[in-house]
Amino acid sequence: MSDVFDPEVAADAARGIGSAGPLGFRVGARTFTYHVEAGSVRVDAGLVAEGTIVAISEAAWSDLIGQDRTFVNLYLAGELEFEQGDFSDLLDWDPVLKFLHAGIPIFDPGRADLGEVDLSRTFTLDDTDAEMRAFLITAGFLHVRGVFGRDEIATLNCEVDRLAAEARPGDDRSWWATDSDGQERLCRLVYVGLYSLMVGELEGDPRLARLGRLLDPELRMAPDRMEGTAALIKVPGPTTGLSNIPWHQDCGMGGHSTCCPAAGVGIQLTGSSAETGNLLVVPGSHGQSLNYDWEKRWPSAPVVAVDTEPGDVTVHIQDLMHASPKPTGTGGRRTLYVTFFPPTLWDHIGPGEAFNDLVRNRTAETSALGSARKPH
Repeated sequence: MSDVFDPEVAADAARGIGSAGPLGFRVGARTFTYHVEAGSVRVDAGLVAEGTIVAISEAAWSDLIGQDRTFVNLYLAGELEFEQGDFSDLLDWDPVLKFLHAGIPIFDPGRADLGEVDLSRTFTLDDTDAEMRAFLITAGFLHVRGVFGRDEIATLNCEVDRLAAEARPGDDRSWWATDSDGQERLCRLVYVGLYSLMVGELEGDPRLARLGRLLDPELRMAPDRMEGTAALIKVPGPTTGLSNIPWHQDCGMGGHSTCCPAAGVGIQLTGSSAETGNLLVVPGSHGQSLNYDWEKRWPSAPVVAVDTEPGDVTVHIQDLMHASPKPTGTGGRRTLYVTFFPPTLWDHIGPGEAFNDLVRNRTAETSALGSARKPH
């Protein structure tokens, strides 16, 4: 095998590699290895004695280079066989392969023109679509104040209380975390619109349609797939599991080629702050892939903490780098998320076939990913 990449692309990709050594693949009967050499990336037939070697199927390789599935997805599905090295050795190579094979650029804060953008700006529904769209496209997120009234939010919180009381671990309608006392704690309800008449009616609200389609009028809501409408419930204190999500992109499990660009619309059922575990975003990072240690490589990259009041709505482009960190105080943030996807989604993902449906039942494996990084 001999792949020849555009010299400038290969050189840019090489700059994304840290101290990682060669990465070799065994794909069916084929073997080949990626190297960084003389400030460029090349791929040669065969394997080398030093470096990482991963065996995967032809189908998995096709999914990987087409961005239908990622290394994380394949790892959780048990489809990566390490002949040498382990998962941590893939971390630096991941964005490089995305760039070489799918053309997704590696994050550079200078790529987004944020110089004239007030990243603390908020909007209301009185602002024009053009104003909100321009901000969203540039920054990758949007904060709209006072979209829902106090009575509406109180009613929705009562409904979440009811649904939370009915939820049970393993019901496939919820995510659970384990607190410091070893108790299972509810941290997310999923597909809520399918079993709550109130939320099902909310999914047709014109305010959500307006904000969810700012990116593209063709985007559609998916009540029966991709976890539908989901209620996030932040658990206070240290937890294990899926309550506090570190820096990620929502296509980090795969599907970038069919699910992006998508828009996540978050109805704030409570206020949010660092004390309750608010949303953090890296403005301008959408449309790019990021190294797992991007914050060390780009310590001056902007980070915005989105503090909200009940009734506010946030919108974020789903491949924006963002996080839902551990509350510094009492926790308890509640956000009802509705996501709008491009029509291509329905050609590839059926009801209940979301990657998060896989993750929800593999919490132990997912937690293990947090310790996968090795110091460089």
